[in-house]
Amino acid sequence: MPAFTTDQWLVLLLVFLLGLFLGMAFLASPKWKRRYREEVARREAAEAENTQLRRDAAEMDSLRGAAARDADRRRTDAVGEERRVGERRVADRRAADDGVVPGRVQDGERPL
Repeated sequence: MPAFTTDQWLVLLLVFLLGLFLGMAFLASPKWKRRYREEVARREAAEAENTQLRRDAAEMDSLRGAAARDADRRRTDAVGEERRVGERRVADRRAADDGVVPGRVQDGERPL
């Protein structure tokens, strides 16, 4: 293979520089700038939506935990209420066995 002469190297360098300048000129056109700005706007919108979705998911998790705690509290309250109703029934039966009518003021008692 024959070696390049100095003139051939110079022509290759000029063609490379011409391609470099033309490439920069085409990239600097408004069409590419507009497309870049649109891409940036789409990326920012997607990031904002992701941030909002994360915030909503965190809020839903906290609400789910609060609902679970509330359900546990209501279940505990219901069991406690059933226990109090049962104790009241037992006390009423005992009072009836003793001849005391619930809700009626007995002799020597003060009404509530």
